[in-house]
Amino acid sequence: MVIRVNRKRGIFQFHSQIPGARVRREFLLACAHDAARRFRRRPGHLNFILINDREMARLHRTYMNIAGTTDVLTFDLSENTKSPVEGDVYICLDQARRQAEYYRVPLYLEIARLAVHGVLHLAGWEDRTDVEKRRMRSLEDRTLEVVRKLHGR
Repeated sequence: MVIRVNRKRGIFQFHSQIPGARVRREFLLACAHDAARRFRRRPGHLNFILINDREMARLHRTYMNIAGTTDVLTFDLSENTKSPVEGDVYICLDQARRQAEYYRVPLYLEIARLAVHGVLHLAGWEDRTDVEKRRMRSLEDRTLEVVRKLHGR
């Protein structure tokens, strides 16, 4: 699925490597677009790729040198700091399911949160310290709330 709004808002695409996965793509992409307002540069092409535990663990080991799965991995593919923001955001469906159950939220909302989290990383936000984690979580919450109100969810 491709959503092309205009040149200022970039091209955001959703891909699933999991056959039959049911995801509210429009909501996920709307949340990602809202989060992209925090970019200092204009957005270019952003991909959101839904994968399983096995593939996420492989990526996590290959690129982060960490064993096991994680919920989201973000790769900044921008050419330089002046070019449009380009990136891939990998979201692990299996981990999103576990987190949705743990936090008692709908799966579509947890997947959208992970997409927003990836976009915030592309915007330069970090979550290494407790303060940074709280700040990022607050931005995620605000983004999801704004889009939920717009979409009536």
